[in-house]
Amino acid sequence: MKNRKYLVYIITFVSIFFFQCKSKTENKSNESEDTQNNKVYINPNYSGETIEPDTYNATEKVYNIFIFNETSNAISANEKVTIKPNESYVFKIPDTVGIALDNGIQFFFGETEGLEVIDNKIQVAGLGGEWLGKLNVPKSTDWAFSILNPGEGDPIPE
Repeated sequence: MKNRKYLVYIITFVSIFFFQCKSKTENKSNESEDTQNNKVYINPNYSGETIEPDTYNATEKVYNIFIFNETSNAISANEKVTIKPNESYVFKIPDTVGIALDNGIQFFFGETEGLEVIDNKIQVAGLGGEWLGKLNVPKSTDWAFSILNPGEGDPIPE
């Protein structure tokens, strides 16, 4: 059952690719103007297993997901989207799309009927409070995250 679930996830994420983006220089963020249904932001060299939720009732509502890179390495989602160290990117995606970063982190809408994160190395930290202002997170952002070095992210809830 678990393998079947992962197979469904893999097929959906691997079948999707490109994404239009626009540079936003006011706060060193990049922001996409266009979204594409049934597309995933994924690096073509991504070697990890990706998943696609099979129980989420998609509405195709578009969400803004802010990601800030606090690591010393660039993080890629595809050949057009690379988040350099100490820079950010705002993904504008419908709930029919997921994000698979080349460091193994995945964001997708899934089984709990909301945004889910796969972060096996504990690198993702949710942002809120004063950090939203310090990192110039746009007010239109639905979720904000920081990517940290392995082991420095928010602990996985039990």
